Amino acid sequence: MPRMTIEFPEKVNDMLTELAQKEEVSKAEILRRALALYNYLQREAVDKQKKVSITDGNDTIIKDIIFS
Repeated sequence: MPRMTIEFPEKVNDMLTELAQKEEVSKAEILRRALALYNYLQREAVDKQKKVSITDGNDTIIKDIIFS
């Protein structure tokens, strides 16, 4: 498996640490998940000029993320 060394600002490292602890996974796993999500959004939304909606439990739209 290829290895990479990446330098992040302290705030990003803190965010990674917090997410990893919350999810009980490694920082590398958080980055893998983030890249997988980004890849999915690129293929499904950006390339087709669609949007992603965040909804509550009643399917009320809280926020739209529009890709162009």
